[in-house]
Amino acid sequence: MKSNEKNDKSKLQKSVYPKVEISENNCKLTLDELRKCEGFADVSDLEGEEIIESLYKLSLIAYNYRPIE
Repeated sequence: MKSNEKNDKSKLQKSVYPKVEISENNCKLTLDELRKCEGFADVSDLEGEEIIESLYKLSLIAYNYRPIE
């Protein structure tokens, strides 16, 4: 693949898949929603908040991931 073709494809990917960043406007799972999931009914508030934050960060990584071609 020529360099220009690769750059054109990269520009297209950026326009089609906007990058999502950490923001207060993005919805996160609540403690109540987490506790409704199997295996999480008895987590403490602190554990729950840590789990929610980890899941949120993982979701951003997964959403923003684009394989290198």
